[in-house]
Amino acid sequence: MAKARPVDLYGLQLSTSQDAAELYNDALGRLLRLESDPEEPLLRAIAVDPEFALGYAALAVLSHEFGIDDHTAHYLNQANTLLGNTSTRERAFIAAYERRVAGDYSTLLSYLLDHPRDVLGVSIAIPTIAFSGAYDVADDAWVALEQMASHFQHDWWYDGMLAFARQDQGRMAEARDLAERSLTAEPRGGNAAHAAAHVYLETGEHELGLRWIDDWIASAGQDAAHRCHFSWHAALYELSLDDVDSVARRYDRELDPRIVTGPRALIDTASLLFRGHVEDFTIASADPMAVLEASGVDLTRPETPFMAFHCGLGLALTRDIARLEELRNTLGAATASPVNSTLKDFIGALIAYCQGDDDTAADLLLGLHHHLTPIGGSYAQRSVAIDLAISSLCRAGRGTEAVALLEARLARRSRPRDEVLLRRARNSPTDASPQV
Repeated sequence: MAKARPVDLYGLQLSTSQDAAELYNDALGRLLRLESDPEEPLLRAIAVDPEFALGYAALAVLSHEFGIDDHTAHYLNQANTLLGNTSTRERAFIAAYERRVAGDYSTLLSYLLDHPRDVLGVSIAIPTIAFSGAYDVADDAWVALEQMASHFQHDWWYDGMLAFARQDQGRMAEARDLAERSLTAEPRGGNAAHAAAHVYLETGEHELGLRWIDDWIASAGQDAAHRCHFSWHAALYELSLDDVDSVARRYDRELDPRIVTGPRALIDTASLLFRGHVEDFTIASADPMAVLEASGVDLTRPETPFMAFHCGLGLALTRDIARLEELRNTLGAATASPVNSTLKDFIGALIAYCQGDDDTAADLLLGLHHHLTPIGGSYAQRSVAIDLAISSLCRAGRGTEAVALLEARLARRSRPRDEVLLRRARNSPTDASPQV
């Protein structure tokens, strides 16, 4: 009688030895919790079983999605040479991920229809801190996630994923309940913690959120793979509370480019500094050029719309109009799409901002900020566009319009910093010319 194959954390068979499977599951657990260094047990797994094709495929995922190294093609090639040792499902996943790397997401999405409990595949497809997702529109990802519910009854990982979806949909009470349930079952769950961080911010519970997130970072989140992003959330609470001195201290302690490198230096560190420019405070120790260098990102040729958005913020932070123009040209040369059109206008607004043309910047931003959702990321990340619109309106002498935007935001949730900005907007010079 043939020996039963080992299984992954969700019961899917693995074509490898028991020892290698245990290492694979260690890595998978780290990925699901968004913990650091999932590649370490995977490298040990393929050392234990050099013919473990899915182990190589998982390393390809980490290489391509997280940039752990530049060996994506090598790992996929190794996986493909070992297909004779795999199951039909494993072969299908390897083929689907190979297509994903080539830019075709459809094969992966089709694969998940047949294998919804492949949590590695689902993680790749659904946008989170860790993965950019495989859907053009976030709402499509949330629909797909909901359709998988019957396969994940009372599951901490699924609850954390759904919590993030619910906060993105504005369903904050449901998001809070799901996140709390998930974290009760698995306190280290990064997706649930991330969802909770957004709920506190969007419901105006900044003091409570700050205490909670600092406690989580220091305890269950000590091994979080994206601690800098949780630090970014903590800085947003401090900024919301108008405690800019604490923002500066946190920057020096947790977000400085000597600490944060790679794309997150752009996504978290540079974006925070840009908010400082917009909300009229500076961090004396910050060196914007050092931040951009630490990111290692080609700022004029981003790979995704989400990165294009943050490349724009980084270049505007350093007033690099020439490279902003180059970035806009790159977007213009790409295949025409509504997302590219929106991003081109956003980059145009940043160029106008850098040139001191506040009327143009404000008009462009007011026209596009409702259309930024498809670029990915969270509302909290994209809201910097409306922050810049408010700032530009004030500088353009259009304080009445800025006041209206701030009052609408304060009606939705409290934010002491917005009260400060509101007083400034009310006292800003008034442009006598009519605004269309």
